[in-house]
Amino acid sequence: MQILAAVLLIAILVFIHEFGHFVVAKACGVQVPVFSIGFGRRLVGIEIGGTDYRISALPFGGYVRMAGADPFGTGEEDDEFLEDKSKAFLRRPVWQRLLVVLAGPAFNLILPIVVFTGLYMAGDPKPAAELGSVRNGTYAESAGLLPGDQVLSINGVELETAREMAEQLSSLTAGTHELSIVRGGDTLSLDLVLPEGFELSDLGMQPLRPDATIGVDDPTSPAAMAGLVTGDVVEQIDGQEVAYYYQIASLLSEGSVLGVRRVDGSKASLQMGAIADWEPAHGQQMVAEGEAWGLTPATLFVGSVESSVQQAKGGFLSGCAQAPTEPKPTPAALAGIQAGDRVLTIDGQLIRSWSGLIQGVGAAVEGEGEDAVVRSLQLSVVREGQVIELELTPEVVEDVDALGRYQQVPRVGIMRMGQAVYGPDVVIEYGFGEAFSLAAEDTVAITGFILEQIGKLLVGEAAMEKSVGGPVEMVRQAKAAVEDGLLEYARFMALLSISLGIVNLLPVPVLDGGQALFFLMESVRGRPVSVAFRERAQQIGVLFLVALMLAVLVMDINRLFQG
Repeated sequence: MQILAAVLLIAILVFIHEFGHFVVAKACGVQVPVFSIGFGRRLVGIEIGGTDYRISALPFGGYVRMAGADPFGTGEEDDEFLEDKSKAFLRRPVWQRLLVVLAGPAFNLILPIVVFTGLYMAGDPKPAAELGSVRNGTYAESAGLLPGDQVLSINGVELETAREMAEQLSSLTAGTHELSIVRGGDTLSLDLVLPEGFELSDLGMQPLRPDATIGVDDPTSPAAMAGLVTGDVVEQIDGQEVAYYYQIASLLSEGSVLGVRRVDGSKASLQMGAIADWEPAHGQQMVAEGEAWGLTPATLFVGSVESSVQQAKGGFLSGCAQAPTEPKPTPAALAGIQAGDRVLTIDGQLIRSWSGLIQGVGAAVEGEGEDAVVRSLQLSVVREGQVIELELTPEVVEDVDALGRYQQVPRVGIMRMGQAVYGPDVVIEYGFGEAFSLAAEDTVAITGFILEQIGKLLVGEAAMEKSVGGPVEMVRQAKAAVEDGLLEYARFMALLSISLGIVNLLPVPVLDGGQALFFLMESVRGRPVSVAFRERAQQIGVLFLVALMLAVLVMDINRLFQG
């Protein structure tokens, strides 16, 4: 059923695209003999106004057949059945032909506005304006903000969603700003002081927070004595559901019964007890309230240690046909870091979150590119209740970010345990005007990002295998969207529609953008482009698309095997 829903999604987008061509062609007086939902043999249909509106055997999209639209013809090919010869597509004015070929991509770009408007009006759940993490040594920490704080307002501007909070934070200037927050049921007022020339990234507050995966680094703690181990996921406490780590401290008490999902997937029920005179060791300074029981977010623990350094570039399609190279051990492997270690400090600075660890590693690099200088770091890790001092030097490697763009970043070769998740959602129903405005802003922003990404791909600043997906990847992601519910399904449809619209506008023969380019050339020259030129350009365009499709298919298969 999920795969069928994924195929249906792609079919809808193709149908919307063809419907755009159809509507504008009819409006411009072009004869359209066939408008088909699906391909193949005609099943049923009705003829109205010279158009056969039909349903065909293969319901995957659809097509529009316009009279006199042979790309290698002159518009005379269908004269035998046209009463009005001017209704042939190639005999219409150039500006009308341009409108017809651009209508398909335009409808793909209009669809997201319609979908996003509907989502905003229906009340699309969004992460609430609640802090999930506060980084070390940042302005947020200096202001006294803590994970779990709900931000009610900034400088009197009321907030409900994390997006609104981010927009308000991005507008701040140097000076003192008043924040109203809710903490433990109490409303507090805090001052956020920002100096001249501050960087927005140094605010240090974001809505992401550790999930309910826990870490236990002291074998003598109440948590360890209760049978909890690093990697366990706390799902319930005394019958109440737990979604993320900071709920644990507020629900936990002596005698509490914890419903736990173990590392191997099995379920267990464990009872928490107190231990007289036990207290957190290692100078942990209360990274999180759960430490009163010996619990720490698993996102502070090393989930795995990579054995060798890998660069982002150096081979075709992410690993194929790479020249063999001598594996180079990662700094973490050389230093002796092990899976299950908890990073306690970097250069004496207490690490309160994984982002704090990333920040600490980044601080070891001065300069950029070939001029970058990397210094060694002093790490303290907790292993089986003991603090171990280590030294390592990060290595600057070429990697890709979440957007598939190449970047030079310091790496030590460790992956965290657990996940960072958003907190509670808030549902806001917007009126049509505001919903339409937000939808248009989202569509423009996404379109701009995709165009920028295409530019970076063309100049080699982004990884193709991380930025481009084919039919297999589209079905895989559509299937995941179906599993997440109707809202995610609609959102993914809108995003894919934007991509389809932009790709079809590329100036490649056989695509709408290529046909539009021919018509623009005709308007400048005053006569059509020669048939020979069009044929040669179409051949090149077909070869390009076939090569691209094969490359994308290889990348799709690579992704499937790599998980």
